[in-house]
Amino acid sequence: MQYHQTQLQALLASTAAFATEQNINVLLKKIVIHAGEVISAEGAAIFMLDVTKTYLNLKVAKWQDKLQEVNETEGIPLQSVGQFNTENICVFAALTGKPQLIDDVYTGFTGFDFSAIYDQDKRYGTKTHSLMVVPLRDHEEKTLGVLLLANASNQQGESASFVAMKALALSFAAHAAVALNNAYLIDANKKLINLLGETNQQLEEENKNLKQNRKRLNSYQIIGESKAMQQVYALMDKVVTSPVNVLLRGETGTGKEVFARAIHNNSERSDKPFITQNCAAVPEQLLESELFGYKKGSFTGANTDKKGLFDEANGGTLFLDEIGDMPLNLQAKLLRALQEGEVRPLGATKSHKVDVRIIAATHCNLEEKITAGSFREDLYYRLSVFPIFLPALRERGDDVLVLAKHFIKLYAKTYANPTARLAPSTVEILKNYSFPGNVRQLQNIIERAVLLADTGTAILPEHLPEQVCNPEPEQPVIEQFSLENLPIKKSLKEAVQDYEIALIERYLQANNWNQTRTAEVLNMPRRTLVEKINRYKIATKGKRGG
Repeated sequence: MQYHQTQLQALLASTAAFATEQNINVLLKKIVIHAGEVISAEGAAIFMLDVTKTYLNLKVAKWQDKLQEVNETEGIPLQSVGQFNTENICVFAALTGKPQLIDDVYTGFTGFDFSAIYDQDKRYGTKTHSLMVVPLRDHEEKTLGVLLLANASNQQGESASFVAMKALALSFAAHAAVALNNAYLIDANKKLINLLGETNQQLEEENKNLKQNRKRLNSYQIIGESKAMQQVYALMDKVVTSPVNVLLRGETGTGKEVFARAIHNNSERSDKPFITQNCAAVPEQLLESELFGYKKGSFTGANTDKKGLFDEANGGTLFLDEIGDMPLNLQAKLLRALQEGEVRPLGATKSHKVDVRIIAATHCNLEEKITAGSFREDLYYRLSVFPIFLPALRERGDDVLVLAKHFIKLYAKTYANPTARLAPSTVEILKNYSFPGNVRQLQNIIERAVLLADTGTAILPEHLPEQVCNPEPEQPVIEQFSLENLPIKKSLKEAVQDYEIALIERYLQANNWNQTRTAEVLNMPRRTLVEKINRYKIATKGKRGG
């Protein structure tokens, strides 16, 4: 058949229009509009397969001069009751990849179900005669969707058959499919580019944070990069530029003085003195004179004036370690110094101002000491303006190995054993050990191991202390409760109390008398544990708190 000049011009125009359009929704509308012009159809519609390839969704429809965007999200199913829905002409064309032509949907047997078209004609007062459904297939012969054309007409506007326009429709559909495939690829590439850009931006932010963290770690000069330590560093970042008092809490051996010094060195007071004093290391009278100083003649042996540590640290930082062991009488004087910002040396009649930042530290449970009356509650609140809890070494993951290698490097130089290193078996032992003495214990273990290891050999398990290689179980083995062990004259209440006392004592001992850890193991609030310890008068004197 010879196509009319206007149809060929419309085909060329559609090709140009499709080639320059990248927006999928706009392209779908252009395909429907140009389809009616190129193929001379009264109506046109385009159906696209969804991403799951289970539905044909109507996107755009045009009847005469009325264009409608439908954009269905769940349209014609390709399968129904476990079988392909081949009674639908659009589904059949999509599945077979072959165009379907019907000269009259109302006459003859076609094998397709046109009830939806009949209902639509009845509803809108239209009359559908001929149909052509052309699959839209990409360069890999994969179906993207179908183009439906209704009511073909000739140049005089009379009804015609789509058979004469089949080749033109196939050519049009091929151009449309290529354009759609390109648009989908461009859209996918844009999304990938955006995703890549977001990912790169996220990576840049992470790298920036890592560099900042690395810079911060270098400035603090503290070994350890675990999540627990990162939380500590974040708190330190908040407080280094502030003049507030800091209370460092944690088990013995966690390195409280190291953290206190790091806070001082990164503060505005870094060029001023950093003075340390262990409050548990000296008697009460001597500690008072150490902190506040004294005047000549204030007591026997005071032959000259002596400046106290508050004066020595003036403008800088005073680190008071083991603050929980400070005597009550001295706590009152310390509180006044903190409240008033002034001190009075022994034997002096007047006080004088000092500018000192206090960083205190303790492994004790100060709340329990307050309850027991051995620590002043007002001093606690004055010291604990900004508490920082230092994690135990067992909570710091791979920091154990990082610290071990640091200490190896340190002592390898000291003891002339430059080849010292950890054997794989030693690494596993250190990773699995709980380190009740924390970093200080690890340091001592490594120093001893470097001394024992021969030059040129690795640090082996035999170079470690016996309790590290063969640690006792962290938790006690509790005997199974038996009625045979119960005295006949014991009441139920008394028997339960005896068993509870034995259980608490054993778990306290297993956890090095740390009440917080014991409460966690027993799955009970620490306050409840403390009440039971007091009620049953369980001996904890001389043991560590928690």
